[in-house]
Amino acid sequence: MQNDLTVKIVEVVPLDKKREKIILESGEIFALYKGEVRRFQLENGAQIPMETIRQIYEEILKKRVKERSLYLLKSMDRTEWQIRRKLAQGYYPEQVIDYAIDFLKEYGYVDDRSYVQNYMNTYKNRKSQKEIRQKLREKGISAELLEEVAEEMTEETGEDEGEQVLIRQWLQKKGYRPDWDRKEQNRLIAFLMRKGFSLDDIYYCMREND
Repeated sequence: MQNDLTVKIVEVVPLDKKREKIILESGEIFALYKGEVRRFQLENGAQIPMETIRQIYEEILKKRVKERSLYLLKSMDRTEWQIRRKLAQGYYPEQVIDYAIDFLKEYGYVDDRSYVQNYMNTYKNRKSQKEIRQKLREKGISAELLEEVAEEMTEETGEDEGEQVLIRQWLQKKGYRPDWDRKEQNRLIAFLMRKGFSLDDIYYCMREND
């Protein structure tokens, strides 16, 4: 019978030739190398002292998750949500992931606000604001943070004017002429709207060439 000082192992599942996944009755899941599983005598149905779980987290998983999170940032910047997802896929428990995120934030390795600012600056001359925001939402950035950063950048650069500049570039790239028939114009308008540009801005820029 389980007590407050132990937790039951529901199952130990092989992941690959080197690692096994441990599923606890409490719902927590983590992965260890097979040698570590043997060292701590982790078996199906075993009652494990909570002190042993704490030792695994402190001595093994927290060290390992720091190395893994830094490796994830080695080749590219990532949002907090992206890192959390990657670590969860590696079977790190939530509290261990929280520890990694706190570490990354403390040393400035993860900063969602800076990520959004850099992303918007990189793509502001290539993508519409709508498309940029959609891409950032897919990376786990909150609507609130997107709105804050977008407002700051609009005050500095003038978002509407920037959108129209991009539309004019697309019109030129597509070879648009005012004498295009209605079908061709509608096809171009639909293309630009899929890019995230507003219909009003599209019409305004197309009328400039009339």
